[in-house]
Amino acid sequence: MFLMLVVGFTASASAIAAGAAPASGPLPGKSSRPRIDDLGTGVLSSPITGATQDGGSIYLVTRGVTPAVVARYDVATGRVVASAPLPAGTGGWAAAMSGGKVYTGMYPTADIDRYDPATNTASRVVQLPGEQYIWDLATAPDGTLYAGTYPGGELFAVSPDTGQARNLGAVVAGQLYVRAVAAAPDGTIYAGTGGASAHIVAYDPSTGQKTDISPPEVREETFVYDLAANADHLVAGTQPTGRLLIINRRDPSQYKVVDTGQGVVDSVAINGGHVLLTTRASGSVYDYDIAAGTLTELGDPIANDETRGVFSVGGRVVGVAGSGEMWSIDPATGTHTITDLVTAGIPAGPEPVQSVAVLHDEKVAQACVAGNFSLGVHDLRTGKLTRVRDGGEAKKALPVDGRLYMAIYPGAFVDTYDPTSGTVDRKAAIGGEQNRPMAMRLMPGGRELGIGTLIDYGKSGGAFSLFDLRTNAVERYNEVIPHQAVSAIGVAGPVVYLGGNTYTDGIDPVATEASLAAFDLRTRTVLWLWNAIPGALGYDDLIMGGPLLYGLTNSGTIFVADPVRRKVLRTYATADQSGGMFFERGGQLYGATRDTVFRLAVNGPKTLVSGLAGVWFNEPAPAYDEASDSLYTIRGNNLVRIHLGEI
Repeated sequence: MFLMLVVGFTASASAIAAGAAPASGPLPGKSSRPRIDDLGTGVLSSPITGATQDGGSIYLVTRGVTPAVVARYDVATGRVVASAPLPAGTGGWAAAMSGGKVYTGMYPTADIDRYDPATNTASRVVQLPGEQYIWDLATAPDGTLYAGTYPGGELFAVSPDTGQARNLGAVVAGQLYVRAVAAAPDGTIYAGTGGASAHIVAYDPSTGQKTDISPPEVREETFVYDLAANADHLVAGTQPTGRLLIINRRDPSQYKVVDTGQGVVDSVAINGGHVLLTTRASGSVYDYDIAAGTLTELGDPIANDETRGVFSVGGRVVGVAGSGEMWSIDPATGTHTITDLVTAGIPAGPEPVQSVAVLHDEKVAQACVAGNFSLGVHDLRTGKLTRVRDGGEAKKALPVDGRLYMAIYPGAFVDTYDPTSGTVDRKAAIGGEQNRPMAMRLMPGGRELGIGTLIDYGKSGGAFSLFDLRTNAVERYNEVIPHQAVSAIGVAGPVVYLGGNTYTDGIDPVATEASLAAFDLRTRTVLWLWNAIPGALGYDDLIMGGPLLYGLTNSGTIFVADPVRRKVLRTYATADQSGGMFFERGGQLYGATRDTVFRLAVNGPKTLVSGLAGVWFNEPAPAYDEASDSLYTIRGNNLVRIHLGEI
């Protein structure tokens, strides 16, 4: 075990508590500021959120890249034939046609934008007050747009001609999400909600009346993820148990429930007497015959992907993958094609970074930067950047024995990247409704990974899981910290210290203050719980140094604690008061936040690099490479290498 905050390994916990300061200046002959190499864009791609169809054209809306782009994909040629930047926002989940024009619903401000294919230009129509996301748009027979929002969980009616927006109120009181909206030929509008409990509500524009038509099976779900309607039926796909519901529009008490065996039915479309649907986490595509009541799998063209839209075009089933590909299936033969949208001509851009990891030995020198359903793999010897498709967002990534192990959102999976073959494989699912990985560490003995997660939307809590590197088996321990996710892991022999996080997806938090827990790996039990930092809402990182526990909260508080006595000895603040992560180098503790790299001395953090302004999607997760004595992190959107050996 190393001992932080001091030069060497001899200082005691009592000396640290008393404030004995180590030498904190540069070593003789060394620079006070390290050299920084700019390695270029961290991860370059064009992931998709929104999609809508107009005949043989599919209109697509990007996410994560700035500015967001709307693009026209021609199915016949497999090419992106036009694209235009949108006025504002980093992405748009919602897209719909009205009057020959494309309307997009944006985030993080709830704008509705108009794209005119004739002029290839986009303009803003309206911003919905008080909202952050427009999750879905549907076009009524009279051309009116209906928008479902977050966090108000409201339904809006918008005139595409004038931009006038009417707030029709919350769809279901207490529900934060209107995740899906559909319009029937008679003008009835259907809204599907999410949060603590899913609902389907019918809205009559002529009377303004809202009627909850949710079957009991829907209310057992957390989301109605997608909706489609025709004259006879309303079709719904749900999360987290992947149900397909076919509801009789004239008598909603008459309905069918189809269990797909998947986690999410993420896209549905009515195609005559059939329903086309896609599922996660497998990425499988199905055809459901309404009259016969049969479900037929057509294939899984892009395994483990999300689908943003499924359409029938010229007798083929065409889908939009969230990772930035188009796929097409021949229902008769099951054969499929895949088109990479960047190759097809959609503008690519830098994404916010999920995590950074380095694979460095005598054979391989790669820095892997995780984005949305992709890795930007930087060859550190040639400088070449390669995009490798991944099964989600690698919230945490850790090299073990020449491979990269990744904790994946959504769904809480464990994937591996093999740098020799350049391929990604899925090894395990955490299970237990866990969804968002937040921490990962190698356990003592090097045979297990400890993974901390947040539970699915609409629930509170999380889990600590142990993934066996030899067998790929998972042992999951739910609610080790009641009503909190596990967002930090510190290893101390047979005991690991776990940091909690009060954050919840889709509902208000239950816990009001983040806790620490001691977990015994021998007995698989929690030894104690402790609220070490009053008012803390989450812990970003924990690391052991000798007998002491060092922690970093997501608001930038650094603390030194004696975990045996459960006593905080000293606290500090990061320069930018943001969270981040620690790393050990030469017996001392270093850290990285969004803006700084620092070394921790007894009298506080000493800034080595500032002004990074890293565009991280989550809290910063850079990588220290011992082989080169360098930190790989993000400055702006770019991957940078900071030569710590020069300080």
